Amino acid sequence: MQTLIPQPVTHVAHPKGRRLGRLLGFGATPRTLLLLAAATLLSIPSFMHAHTPWLMFGVDALLLIGFIADAATLPPPESFTLTRRFLHAPELGRVAEMELSATQTARGVYALRLVDDLHPSLTAMPVTVEVTCYPNEPSTCITTAIPSQRGDIPLGKLYLRYRSAFGLVERWAVADLRQSVRVYAAGEAAGTSAELYLLRARQIELEKRRLRRIGLGREFETMRDYHPGDEFRNISWKATARHNRLITQQFTTERSQQVWVVLDAGRLSRTAFELQNAAAPVAAHAGSLPAFAGEFAQEGEQVRVVTQLDQAASAAGMLARVVEQSGDRCGLLTYGRRVQQQLLPGMGALHLRRFIDALSQVRPETSEADHLLASMRLRQLQRRRGLVLWITEINESAGRPEIVTAVTALVRRHLVVLVLLQHPELEALAAHPPAGPRGMYASAAAQEMLERRRTTLAQLRAQGVLVVETSAHQVAADAITKYLEVKAQGRL
Repeated sequence: MQTLIPQPVTHVAHPKGRRLGRLLGFGATPRTLLLLAAATLLSIPSFMHAHTPWLMFGVDALLLIGFIADAATLPPPESFTLTRRFLHAPELGRVAEMELSATQTARGVYALRLVDDLHPSLTAMPVTVEVTCYPNEPSTCITTAIPSQRGDIPLGKLYLRYRSAFGLVERWAVADLRQSVRVYAAGEAAGTSAELYLLRARQIELEKRRLRRIGLGREFETMRDYHPGDEFRNISWKATARHNRLITQQFTTERSQQVWVVLDAGRLSRTAFELQNAAAPVAAHAGSLPAFAGEFAQEGEQVRVVTQLDQAASAAGMLARVVEQSGDRCGLLTYGRRVQQQLLPGMGALHLRRFIDALSQVRPETSEADHLLASMRLRQLQRRRGLVLWITEINESAGRPEIVTAVTALVRRHLVVLVLLQHPELEALAAHPPAGPRGMYASAAAQEMLERRRTTLAQLRAQGVLVVETSAHQVAADAITKYLEVKAQGRL
C-alpha cells in the first residue's frame, strides 16, 4: 500500500444501452422542444384556411432536417475519455474532493453534462456537473462528497450527455469508472490541537533520550569486563569463551515501548451521535447506524452523524500518530464476538498506513462484545509489560461486568488505561427533578445505574487500572492526553 489516496480510473466512453440503444442513443434538447412548441402556432392558419397546410408541414420538415443534420455532426462516444481522480484520501465525515476530467479527440466544442453515480453513503443524490470540452484538451471540474461510513465503498459508472453548438440533439454515453474506494476514520484533529500533541510527543522523546540510564531495563546497550558485584545472569558466556575472561552485558531502559490500542466493536458501539461543527455534541441517540452524514441544522451550522465506534476509530488513528512520533511501537486489536482486526506493534510510515487501513475495516456488531476473548488474545500476543489503551463502555448489568474481569487479568502484567465512554444525558436524567410517577422511576433508575458505575470504577482504580471517563466527542483528546501523561511520568 503506497498511498491512502484511491487510484484514478480512466475509461473510454461507449454508447449507452445495448443493441437498439446504441443506434437510438439520442434525445431532443429543451431548445428543440421549444422550437417544436413554437411551430405549433403555425398550424393555426391551416385550420382556418384549407389551402395553407404546406406551411405546417414545411416547418416540421425543416425541424426534422435540422435535427438529423445536428445528430450527424455529433462525434461517436468513443471520442471521449473520462477520468475520476480523488485529490486526497477520503475520511469519515470530512469533505472528499474528486476531480472529473474529460478529453475528446473530435473537432469542435461540445457542452458536456456528467452524472457521477456515487454510493449513497457519499451523497444522497448523483453528482451532476456541466463542462465545456475543447479538442485534445482536458476539461476538469471538482466535485465534493461527505462519506458517512468507513470501509470499502463501491462507486458506479460515469454517465455522459453531450450536444453540439446548435444544441438541437443530445447524445447519451457512459464510461465504466466503477471502482472500490476505502473510507478511513477521521485521523486529523482540529488543526492546532494535533500539532500540540505531536510537539509534546517529540519533547517527551527528547527528554527520555537525555535521561537514559545504563544498568536498568533489559534493552542491550554494550559489553564490558566483569566487575565484582555484577549479576551472573548478565554474563555473556559466548563472549567470555571468545576472550578467555568474564564479559558482562550492559542494558538500558527500553526506549521503544509496546502500546496496544484495543477497540470494543460490540453492541454499544452502534450508538449514534450528532456532532456540530465536528466538535460540539448536539444530542445522542442510541439506535442503529445513520443513513447519511452532512446534514444541516436550522441555524445553518453543519451537523454530522457518527457512531461511537467511528469516534473511537478516529481517536485510535490520532493516537497511533502520537505514539509513533514518541518512538513507541503501536499495535491494534479490535473485537466483537470475535477478533476483527489484529496488528502487531510496529513503527514507521508503512506500519501507520496499515494501522489506519485496519481501522477502516472495523464494523460494529449487534451482539455483546466478548471482552474475555480480547483479554486472552492480548495476553498471548504481548508477553512482556506494555501499555494497553482500551476504549470501551461498561455494559449495564446487575452483576459484575465482564470488562472488569477482563481488565483485571491484564493489569497483573501490563499498565492498563481504560477509556470509558459516558453519556451526559444519563447524568442529566438523574439530576433532573422528576415530574410524575414515570419521571420518578426514570430518575431512580438513572441514579442506580450511576451508583453501580461509580462503585465499579472505584474497584478498578483500587486494582491499579487508570480510568479515563470521557464523552464520544472528547475521546481522542482525553486518550492522547493520558498517554502523554503516562509517557512523561515514565510509568512503563
